[in-house]
Order: sequence, then C-alpha cells, then structure tokens
Amino acid sequence: MNVNDMYRICQFAVNKAQNGYLTPSEFNLIINQAQVSYQDYLLGEFQQYQYGRPQARINYSQNENIRQRLSPLITQATLNINGTSGEAPYPADYVQADAITTTTLKRVRYVQQDALYSYYNSEIDPIATNPIYLLEPTGFQFYPVTLGIAILTYVKDAPQIVWAYNLVSGRPVYDSGASVQPVWDNVDLLEIIARGLKLIGLNLQDGQVQQYANQVTQQGQ
Repeated sequence: MNVNDMYRICQFAVNKAQNGYLTPSEFNLIINQAQVSYQDYLLGEFQQYQYGRPQARINYSQNENIRQRLSPLITQATLNINGTSGEAPYPADYVQADAITTTTLKRVRYVQQDALYSYYNSEIDPIATNPIYLLEPTGFQFYPVTLGIAILTYVKDAPQIVWAYNLVSGRPVYDSGASVQPVWDNVDLLEIIARGLKLIGLNLQDGQVQQYANQVTQQGQ
C-alpha cells in the first residue's frame, strides 16, 4: 500500500459518510498525527501505565509481534563519545534506545541517576569493565568517560508521510515522485488510516477500513 492508496481509502470513507471533501493538506496533517499516535501506542504510551504496574499494556519490548511491527523504525548509529565529559548527543531522529554495546559487542547497561553512585563506586562490578550510560536531556552520559565509541540501536521517528500532487485543470493529481511513502506494513497502515479517520470524526473498525480498502482496489477509484 502506498500513500496514494491511503489517500484514496480516506477519501472513499469520507464520501461514504457524506462528510465533505478531504483536501491533500488535511490528509497529510491527519495521517501524520495518526502515525505518531500509532507509534506512541506501540512504544507504550504513558496513558496506559497503571499504579503498581511497571509496564504499559502494549510496549515494543513485550513480544516479538509488536517488535516486528516497529522493525521499519529500528536502526543503528555509532556514537562518538566525548573523551573528557563522556557525553554523546542523541541522533536527530532518536525516539527511544533499544540497546547500546561497545565495539566488541559488550553490553552497556542503562542506569538511572539515583543509582549512579552505587554503580560508579562498585568494586564488585567496576564500570571500567562493565560500562554504563544515563539518559540526559540532550544525549547519553557514559561511564567510564573514556569509552570512546558505542553502538546504539534505537527506535527512530517515522518519516513524514506526504501525498504530493500537481494541479491539472485546477484539480490535484497524485505525484508519486514528489511523495513520501509510508514505511509500515499494510496491516499497520490500516490501523493508521483508522486513527486518521477518527481525527475527522469517523470512528471505523479495522474490518471496515479493510472493506473500504478492498472496494477502492476493486473499483479503481
């Protein structure tokens, strides 16, 4: 499914509901809001956390299926650590850390600020051989500060979806070359479409969205 299919499905749903016309700019706005909402849901949105329960109902570390859905957004970067401060900035598209290792594939452990003293001064588990990192507002803080390089696996921001067009006789006509395609699998795109339609007041279930998708494909609308 490409971005044009998504726009056609949304238009079909809006027409079915006799809810007016969804302009390209409106589609681009709502579909990207829906994409952010869906990614947040898979990562484990804060609203799902409950008192006495340390995890959201859904989060990407929970099982293979959720992780697979997020796989288009899991990527890797090499962090060059400042040898004096031990700091390394977040990648520009960084959302959430998945794992950090040294260049020899030794795990670098995450530590909260309130536990830093214990880890930093541990004689049983010295940071010189078992490095750690903290999350700071602008980047990672590593100990030992002389670690040099670390390999970060992380979840990145989903690229903005764009339905681009040219005006032909005053009407927008899809421009595949200038458009930005979604990175998700089709099953995820149906969920994103459903969330987008909900933003404009159409509360459809996944089955209805799939039905509309089939109709659009069959009728070539």
